[in-house]
Amino acid sequence: MKHYTYCLVGFIFLFSCQSPKNDNVEVDSKLRDSILTYLKKFDNNSNKEINLKRTFQFVKQIKNDSLQIKYLKALDYRALNEGFNFYKSINDLARKKAEKYNDSLSLAKLYWNLGDYNLNSNKADEAYYAYNEAQYLYNLKGDLANYAQILYNQALIQSQAKDFTGAEVNLIRVVEISQNIKNFSLLFRAYSLLATTNYNLRNLDVAIKYHNNALQALGKVEDADIYIAATFNNLGNVYEKQEKYDLAIKNYRKTLSTKNIYERDPYLYAMALDNLAYNRLETGELQNVLPDMEEALNIRKRINHLAGISISQIHIAEYYQFKGNISKAVEFAEIANTTAKSNNNNRDILKSWKLLADLQPENSYAYTSSYIDLSDSLQVEERKVRNKFERIRFETDEVMQRAEMLEEERTIIFLISSLIIIIGSSVFVFYIQRSKNRALELERDQKIADEKIYELLLIQSARKDEGKREERDRIARELHDNILTELYANRMNLMFYKYKTGIKGDEKFGKLTDNLMDVEKQIRNLSHELSNTYFDEHKEFGDLIQDLLHKLQLERSHQLTVDDSVNWSMIASNIKMHTYRILQETIMNIQKHAKASFVFIKFSLNEEANEIEFIVKDNGKGFSSNKKPGIGLKNIKSRVEDINGKISIDSKQGSGTKISIFIPIN
Repeated sequence: MKHYTYCLVGFIFLFSCQSPKNDNVEVDSKLRDSILTYLKKFDNNSNKEINLKRTFQFVKQIKNDSLQIKYLKALDYRALNEGFNFYKSINDLARKKAEKYNDSLSLAKLYWNLGDYNLNSNKADEAYYAYNEAQYLYNLKGDLANYAQILYNQALIQSQAKDFTGAEVNLIRVVEISQNIKNFSLLFRAYSLLATTNYNLRNLDVAIKYHNNALQALGKVEDADIYIAATFNNLGNVYEKQEKYDLAIKNYRKTLSTKNIYERDPYLYAMALDNLAYNRLETGELQNVLPDMEEALNIRKRINHLAGISISQIHIAEYYQFKGNISKAVEFAEIANTTAKSNNNNRDILKSWKLLADLQPENSYAYTSSYIDLSDSLQVEERKVRNKFERIRFETDEVMQRAEMLEEERTIIFLISSLIIIIGSSVFVFYIQRSKNRALELERDQKIADEKIYELLLIQSARKDEGKREERDRIARELHDNILTELYANRMNLMFYKYKTGIKGDEKFGKLTDNLMDVEKQIRNLSHELSNTYFDEHKEFGDLIQDLLHKLQLERSHQLTVDDSVNWSMIASNIKMHTYRILQETIMNIQKHAKASFVFIKFSLNEEANEIEFIVKDNGKGFSSNKKPGIGLKNIKSRVEDINGKISIDSKQGSGTKISIFIPIN
């Protein structure tokens, strides 16, 4: 009876949601022939724009939705490849029809094409929005291959807009999917962009690791020697940034040793040749440096690679600066500045101004002021673009939440309808069955009601947890995108002030800027650790503890013993987060105040008490129990209270300190 009732309600619900479609509408044969005729003329390169416009006019007259979408997709593809101005009209109509017809995959592909069109039109924010719509639809349909491709496109736009954190999040997801579906070409591109992203974030060792991963992925891609050559060039860039010029030169030579590299990719050949010459200059080796730089410049002029021309001119200017020929250096630096301005190459405009400020101290103030003004304006624009990306992501998440809420409402309506029918059936049974069955039916209905209440309570609890996670993410974003950016801007302004005032060789000034850089790194690490997934999806928690000890360099300054026998994968993420912070604060207190030479750290699980025993012991100077506790110790006690734990501190002056913490795991 119950099974029949559920089937009946489901049938009625589904039937009521159906909308009539006009799939069976016949297409006029003359109309179809006209469409095919003009499409054939287009494909035969005959007045392409006129023939495609005429085809579009005929396609708009089709009444059959599915067939009209099919033709519109064909027109959309052709108009996109040709870059016609009326492309948006075709794409807008096609998306409107696909959405009406509920053709999600066609709609996703149309959004993908629209993203490509906007990207080619230098509308990065509009391209990002279109890609975001496409990836949402592909993800909804479970099309992982196309979903990963779109995520990569979004990451590429984010990287170009210097939204490196957002790009890194998307690229890690692309890597996971590419490995699962064995798309090694996409895996290579994802690793390469991850390397570039970390290069820009100054995580140079991480960048090297990702470049090596990219080379491994290329081992499973056919005819990949050009990509391998490009990766070696990129590795050289990272080593150059680390000032490991010998390793950089080695990788540039690998690029240049690729068979027929000049004929196959003169762009890459000129880049590697110029990079090799520049790094040889940095090592003080001058033989053939200028001829190689000039050859690279000539190749770049021949292929009209404006960005490459300006960087070659800057390198030649630095060569003449090294040789002491200041007039020649100024000449090439000014030419580089003009070239960079001609194609809005802000990177090389800034580099040329910085070089001219060094070469012409009398004009240093003017160049430095221009440098600062442009740098500040670029940071403002980049921040605006990143904020747009963030709003798009937020709006997409909001749409997804609304869809989930609608789905929940439909489920509740279905359950209530089903419950009403069950109750009606029970009333009917009441009149035809014995009184004994009445008690059983009432008991069953009560259990069903209790289950529904329990489900609603679980939903409410999940929403509260989601709110907490979103707040942590918001704080992490604020730290990374606002505070970290402001610190970086201030540090750069200090450096510009250094150039402006002529402060050189000031050791204290250098320490101050280094300290600012360390603060930036600490804030960046904190923002990553605040992220929801840090203690849930990160590597093993035991490895996180080892990374913390390594990062704080405790093993270098102390004799260290760590005993960890806890299976952290079974422990809740909030307990791991508080344990991590308590350990971090304890180590910092030892380093700052204890003057200890030995530190013992132990994690163990007391199964009888169902709690984690966490002990930190040192042989430092200790402290008196009458001493007022500092901020660090207060923070530790506060975190222990937050997870309903207990803390015991045993310390005497001259006898070291032992901190014992007991954390319940239920």
